[in-house]
Amino acid sequence: MDGVLVHSKPVVENSWRKVALNHGRHISDQEMHELVHGRPGSYTVDALFPNASAEEKQQIRRMVESIEERSPCASVAGVEKLIQSLAEYRIRFGLVTSGWQGRIEFVLQSLGLAGRFAVIVSRDDVSRGKPDPEPYLLAASRLGIPASETIVYEDSLSGVRAAVGAGAYCVGIGGEELLESGARTAVQDYTGITFQPRSPGEVAMRFPAGHEVLFACGR
Repeated sequence: MDGVLVHSKPVVENSWRKVALNHGRHISDQEMHELVHGRPGSYTVDALFPNASAEEKQQIRRMVESIEERSPCASVAGVEKLIQSLAEYRIRFGLVTSGWQGRIEFVLQSLGLAGRFAVIVSRDDVSRGKPDPEPYLLAASRLGIPASETIVYEDSLSGVRAAVGAGAYCVGIGGEELLESGARTAVQDYTGITFQPRSPGEVAMRFPAGHEVLFACGR
């Protein structure tokens, strides 16, 4: 969701850095990249504050979430059109996120996308978050299709690793460095993605780099 539906990285980074500084901890850019983005909050707080008590860790998470939960973010260019096209071709789609219910509801409502996803898997639905493939395997199971027949859009290294580990066709959002982690192609946003009907009951999703993936409509 964060970085895939909305440009939330500045909000995420600001919230973690602000709270961490209040607890005497500076977060480096490398730590932000490896320990924060795409990770469940429980993992991040354990990694950044290994010596904190359980009560202190819970307090830190609550402070971070209170900042993130109501911070507005702009949508990633073209995401609304992509979702509209998926719906028009009756291609089922879901949302897999390390976010929590309050944040998910706020983002989807702000984008006008509430109720549009057939499946939503949040951090509370799994025992192992990204980069473990469990979230994507669960989403595919709920959609009723093998994970190997799904496309996943991801903007973080941990998310790409989770998608690839599940056997999905992963599209990196935001940078070609995600190709090194297993993304099959990479785009800056969704504006260059198009749909082209093929044989009856099939449509091709085409990417700017020339890649395309066939879908069965109405599955």
